[in-house]
Amino acid sequence: MTNLPDRLKKIVELVPESETVADIGCDHAYVSIELVLQGNAKRALACDINEGPLSSAKSNIINAGLADKIETRLSDGLKEVLPHEADTVVIAGMGGLLMEKILQDRLRDFDTFILSPQSDIEHFRHFLIDNHMIIKDEAMLMEDGKYYTVMTVISPDSSLEEEPSAEDFYKNEEDFIYGGILLHRKDETLHKFLLKEKNRYESILQKTQNVSIKEAHKHCLKALEGYLC
Repeated sequence: MTNLPDRLKKIVELVPESETVADIGCDHAYVSIELVLQGNAKRALACDINEGPLSSAKSNIINAGLADKIETRLSDGLKEVLPHEADTVVIAGMGGLLMEKILQDRLRDFDTFILSPQSDIEHFRHFLIDNHMIIKDEAMLMEDGKYYTVMTVISPDSSLEEEPSAEDFYKNEEDFIYGGILLHRKDETLHKFLLKEKNRYESILQKTQNVSIKEAHKHCLKALEGYLC
């Protein structure tokens, strides 16, 4: 994969073979271009709310010789994408609350979602599970000192549904905070993140006995317990 950041490489890697991918908040369309070049997608809809990035995306698509396979659209989230016009939706690089707003009432319109929320991930996982979506897989990686989570989510109506279901891995609050699948798998990157969080919470608790920090520390320790089993 050419010059893509690791987190974008991971997103491309996780996209299943698709007829059409809707790349929401496509920025310069690097993911759309790579998906088509790699053969993960036969075609792509590169969507962005801003004209500037979309203009850059168009140039990049033309330079890649993919103007017949990648369409650019000025779109606020999924508003300009019809139900089932794409079988896979990619959304990355934005906060969980904004992603939730984009996905609200659209979760049954597509089969598969590759999602990488940058914040409010615990709340976002609750949103998915509360809407009966299936978190099929999660990946975690670190790039430039920051941790990123990428999840594969499928609709319960999708033919891609497989057992075990999300409910098997998202029962306790730690599962929603840190990722039930990652905890179950004893993911090494998550383990490093948990140790970092433990040290951060303990440093704060040396100065203050803030109730929310004490609660967060407790959940972190409970999550770490699984790595000692």
